[in-house]
Amino acid sequence: MKRAYKIEIKPTLAQKIKIHQTIGISRFIYNFYLAHNKEIYQKEKRFVSGMDFSKWLNNEYIPNNQDKKWIKEVSSKATKQAIMNGEKAFKKFFKGETSFPKFKKKKNKDVKAYFPKNNKTDWTIERHRVKIPTIGWMRLKDEIK
Repeated sequence: MKRAYKIEIKPTLAQKIKIHQTIGISRFIYNFYLAHNKEIYQKEKRFVSGMDFSKWLNNEYIPNNQDKKWIKEVSSKATKQAIMNGEKAFKKFFKGETSFPKFKKKKNKDVKAYFPKNNKTDWTIERHRVKIPTIGWMRLKDEIK
């Protein structure tokens, strides 16, 4: 049986910056994927898959645009997950389940951030703290029982 706990965290200032940075870059990548696909569709009447967009972003776009180097400051898995979320939104649209994907706004709290788990020790939970990949140990407001 799996259980989910919703507990408030108490991040340090540096951890808050890293969390906000990850959320901001994830939102940017999601919106960039939507805009890129919209542009490609208007020109060529086709859509770019998440995998192809990821390859283009990492191998062509970022190396040729030095002002976008900040995208690499967060986990590559966080950006990959943002692209996969965009691809999932397009797939639902094509199946007729939802309307055309909408851009994520900064004021809305619906942007998801992804912190990767590469091995068993990446996410470690103790009574008063949790270890989150790329962020480190973070205190919890209440203890996990």
